[in-house]
Amino acid sequence: MDNTLLQFIRHLRHHGLPVSTAETLDAMQVTAALGYSDPILLRDGLASCLAKTVDDNDTFALCFDQFFHLDHSQDANSSDSQAANTEQNLPSSEQANEGEGEVGDGDGQASGEGQGDSAMPGKGGGGGGQGSQTRAEVMRAAAEAGIENIQFRTQRGVFRRRILDVLGDKQRQIEIQALREAGNDERANWLEQIRDAEIAAVIDVINRQLLLNNDASSRAIRDDILQNSSLSAMESYHRERLPPLIRKLAKKLASRHRQRHRHARKGKLDLGKTLRRNIAYGGIPFHRFWKTTRKDKSEIFVLCDISGSVSAWSRVLLLFMQALSDVLPSTRCFVFCGRSIEVTDLFRQYPADEALAIVQQRHGLGSSDYGLALNTFRDQIADKLNRRSCVIILGDGRGNGGDTGIAALRDIYHRARLVLWFNPESQFSWNTGDSEIRRYQSAAHYVAECGSLRKLERLLDGLLSLLR
Repeated sequence: MDNTLLQFIRHLRHHGLPVSTAETLDAMQVTAALGYSDPILLRDGLASCLAKTVDDNDTFALCFDQFFHLDHSQDANSSDSQAANTEQNLPSSEQANEGEGEVGDGDGQASGEGQGDSAMPGKGGGGGGQGSQTRAEVMRAAAEAGIENIQFRTQRGVFRRRILDVLGDKQRQIEIQALREAGNDERANWLEQIRDAEIAAVIDVINRQLLLNNDASSRAIRDDILQNSSLSAMESYHRERLPPLIRKLAKKLASRHRQRHRHARKGKLDLGKTLRRNIAYGGIPFHRFWKTTRKDKSEIFVLCDISGSVSAWSRVLLLFMQALSDVLPSTRCFVFCGRSIEVTDLFRQYPADEALAIVQQRHGLGSSDYGLALNTFRDQIADKLNRRSCVIILGDGRGNGGDTGIAALRDIYHRARLVLWFNPESQFSWNTGDSEIRRYQSAAHYVAECGSLRKLERLLDGLLSLLR
């Protein structure tokens, strides 16, 4: 079992890249075929079986560079060496063989001594190979010592001792001491340098793994805090980090509620399909097929208040709906400060972030007029409303003392299947000041607080469950 690869896959999963068991087995075959000697080739090979989308490929490249501590200058060095070999019309392996032939002109004993000397530090050649070998041995020892479980800086000494014990450090110290007592200082100094190189590599592996684990755990903690915190309490810096998190949550909802086709096990027999599928059996109906009733998908209408008080929350809801477009294809989005304006085409023409910026620039940051908004909204969708329609309204219900538009909302309520009102304000603030949320509750099937991403995710999860 390749423990290094398993640690890397664990690192990918910590960064949100799904890797199945079958993909893990494919990655093991790729690693067995390519090895770890060429990190660029290994990166491309593993990416072919672990990165499934463009976003996954970007995440994979970042994780690979972090885990294997890859220097991108290796690409240029590899290209330069390949170009040099091409100019000489001689592969690097043939050059190495020619070099070995020149060294091997002497007798076997002399050649063996030369190779032994070159392996020792300070004797010329072999430094890069020795360093790579030392690092590989340390990585294997770290995996055996359970380095992936390190979480705190205070554990560095414990894991350092564990890794050194796996490497046989105590036996090496005894051997060095015996060599010094025997007067073989040169051999003892050589082993001492190897031991120092191993200790340096161990410290580097521990520090890097600590950073990787802390990065994954801190990201999980930060995402959990963002999901459970009220958006009104967030600074602009944290709000800028919401779109990737929203896309992640929406992807989870989409995978949970994506329509799955199943064969009906009862109902009216589909005679034509049954006969066609059983021709191979002489018309004997070994496999029976039933007629299924097609379930029409619900059409969703989203109306978002983009006035200054709730503009940030309307941005979050619109991002959610945009990310759920594969599950909710029949969705029309409207925004309002005064008149309601449809922005569905904007989200189809531009990326979500760019479309939201255009919406805010053209129509946002005004004062709310719920009466005008609900009346124009009702007029725009009246011919499309039916018992399969679902209407979602996001707003705080504060109309600045103007017309509430309650008659238009009640008309929508009687025509639609569901009318849901999401209020980003805390329930303690409802029905205070100019809030008219109590009146809107009488013309909606459900009014709920959505003061955090977690609450909004649960509301949309419940909505998708009803629409399945």
